Amino acid sequence: MVHHLTLAGAEPLTEGTQRWVYAHPHDPTKLIKVLRPLALTKGRSKLATMTEKYIPAIRSRWARKEYQEYLRLMLGPSGGDLHPPISHMYGFVQTDKGLGCMTDAVMDGGKLGKTLKDKAEDLDTDDLALFNDTIRRLYLYDIRAGDMTARNFVFGQRAINGTPGPRECVLVDGFGDIHAIPIRSAGRWFNRYGLDDSCKRLARKTGLRWDPQTRQFSQKQGG
Repeated sequence: MVHHLTLAGAEPLTEGTQRWVYAHPHDPTKLIKVLRPLALTKGRSKLATMTEKYIPAIRSRWARKEYQEYLRLMLGPSGGDLHPPISHMYGFVQTDKGLGCMTDAVMDGGKLGKTLKDKAEDLDTDDLALFNDTIRRLYLYDIRAGDMTARNFVFGQRAINGTPGPRECVLVDGFGDIHAIPIRSAGRWFNRYGLDDSCKRLARKTGLRWDPQTRQFSQKQGG
């Protein structure tokens, strides 16, 4: 097999339980996500590991669901005009680490932007406004986001036509109806109910306050 990109020797910029995330070796505006070998996944339960071992298709489900949601959004009636609150997806490339998924690099001062988890304890007014704008657009565009953890929201700039765009908060991972029973795809009401539940859990994890009426976050009193 001919590898189009070589990642050997490069250190991942960040990593999750199932994926390594590398800088694109030739394009600083993009990242490459590569699935870890099953033996090197971290923090997985024995049941999850065994299930993925005997049903390998489960491991690639994240990529299929992400792309399905991205295409649903971008090929929809507003797709050509919107600035999505989720990462742009740029297809797949073969690497010496396996098939890589290319996506936006959200950068801040030459480094990967900080996540909501990194900032939760000292989230300033400007970044809170950016985060709330992302939440607003998730609802506006009815985006299925099945894994809205604080690690998946990143603050920084994405490139637009080769130059840094405005500072924003981007949901870089966890979008797509990843649940075994894809209830969020059944209709807008079901998805909004799911987003409401995800935001409640996100508030508990970050110490922020969630207002179910305005569907916005705020700092708790004294925060």
